[in-house]
Amino acid sequence: MAAKKSETKGKNNSRYARYFCLIKGREHLIDKDDIVMQFTEGRTTHMSEMTNAEFHEMCDAIEGRFNRSVYEQQLKKSRSAVLLRVGRLGINTIDNWDEVNAFLLSPKIAGKLLYEMSVEEMKALVKKLEAILRNGGLKSIKEAEDAKSREQLNNMLISVSKTTNKPKYLS
Repeated sequence: MAAKKSETKGKNNSRYARYFCLIKGREHLIDKDDIVMQFTEGRTTHMSEMTNAEFHEMCDAIEGRFNRSVYEQQLKKSRSAVLLRVGRLGINTIDNWDEVNAFLLSPKIAGKLLYEMSVEEMKALVKKLEAILRNGGLKSIKEAEDAKSREQLNNMLISVSKTTNKPKYLS
């Protein structure tokens, strides 16, 4: 019988290993008795009395909660990185969401509001903003756009003047 008892104990310990791995370093966030009672619908506070289905459902819920919080931390970090670069470009980011949103909505920048972007989109945006900063910032972009507009206007004027017939008295 002793062999069976230690065998069973080993199985239980490995079964509980998933739970203890999930809460490691976060013990203060989870009250084991409360969560066991929740997933057994008040039947017990002991993990040893949980069914396998209840136990795995509980562990899945704990895992989902912590994975979600990790993703939320990544979102927060990515948003901060974007706002830092936007601020370096000369846009006031302190209580100035109208200007920040107008900047980000530009199709040349992101085409989206900050809260609509995923972590991956924000990482790509940070790279784009870093490139803009390396190339002289927004002022150089605006100057380039103005120069392009002036060039287009000049080309239109030249083409209009070429196609316009001169009055006969000037010939």
